[in-house]
Amino acid sequence: MKKLIYTIALVITFVRTNAQTDSTYVEIGVNTLRIVSVLLDDKPTDFEVWNPYLFTFEAHVKRVNLRFGFGQNKEEISEIPTAANGKVYVLNDTVRTDMRFGLGYDFKMHKRWSMRLGVDFFTVRELQSMRTEYLNENSNVVKTTREVSTKTNGFAPFVYFQFHLTPRVSLGTELLYRISSYKSTDIDSNSLNEFTIKREFEGKKRIVMAPTALFLCARF
Repeated sequence: MKKLIYTIALVITFVRTNAQTDSTYVEIGVNTLRIVSVLLDDKPTDFEVWNPYLFTFEAHVKRVNLRFGFGQNKEEISEIPTAANGKVYVLNDTVRTDMRFGLGYDFKMHKRWSMRLGVDFFTVRELQSMRTEYLNENSNVVKTTREVSTKTNGFAPFVYFQFHLTPRVSLGTELLYRISSYKSTDIDSNSLNEFTIKREFEGKKRIVMAPTALFLCARF
């Protein structure tokens, strides 16, 4: 009897494992529009309009899925001291990081088309800094800096459309409605008189982000 019970338990476990394997998978995607823009040196500057996520990772269990998205943009521009700018060295540096964690539900529309509805929690961290250096009339080096840091958190209901090129390769795009609040800190400092001015701001945003991403996804 014990052997029979043990055999039945093994069969049930095997069946459950196979069922989970058939309906459980992961997808990894890359935003091809971002890749092309980098190759063409025509990167978008307004990530409140353009989809900021470069990579996406999704774990699917039957029709429920968990997803993670990540994107980063870094720009650095230096202006060399010349007679045209009064011999001033200027450095502008911007770093922005976008992350999201979402939950969705899949709807099969066609053997090649599927749609997903869900909601993301997203967070954005952006730091903009500008530094200048120049010699004053007393031949002293004067340094000025300005740093603007912004933290944004919010939720984004989404509709994701996916076209299946093959059973394991697909293209996807999404419509987002981002609802968020932010806090910003603006700090100015000057080495000549050692003053520091700090300003703080906060606000809310409601933005509809059109389908500005084209994710090339592989299923494993």
